[in-house]
Amino acid sequence: MYDWLGQVVAAVTTWFAGETARAMIAGAAGGLLRWLGQEGRRLWDGALAVISGSLAALYMAPLVTSILAAVGLDLGTGEAADRAAGFVAGLAGMSIAKVVIAGIEAWAAKQTTGGNDGRS
Repeated sequence: MYDWLGQVVAAVTTWFAGETARAMIAGAAGGLLRWLGQEGRRLWDGALAVISGSLAALYMAPLVTSILAAVGLDLGTGEAADRAAGFVAGLAGMSIAKVVIAGIEAWAAKQTTGGNDGRS
């Protein structure tokens, strides 16, 4: 009767043991740390920082590894290096998201105004 519950628990346990979950948890921790370090903290901002940190770690950790290696901060290889890159990506995730959104908004404004932003 409760076989589905056992399957759900097994699936969740397997996910948490995998690399994807480890990267997302490292990124969420980075986002949480960034949120704790800012002034005027609101719970909503904290939730967004954790979510954006985990997503940034999932998708941007390889980029962070390459950038750090290019500036002489080689993390090496292995699980610890992957988690460190995920943490750094999570720490910067909200800032990266803001830059991307600002770039998209600027591009959209340029498209709608034909490059004329209203300034003389």
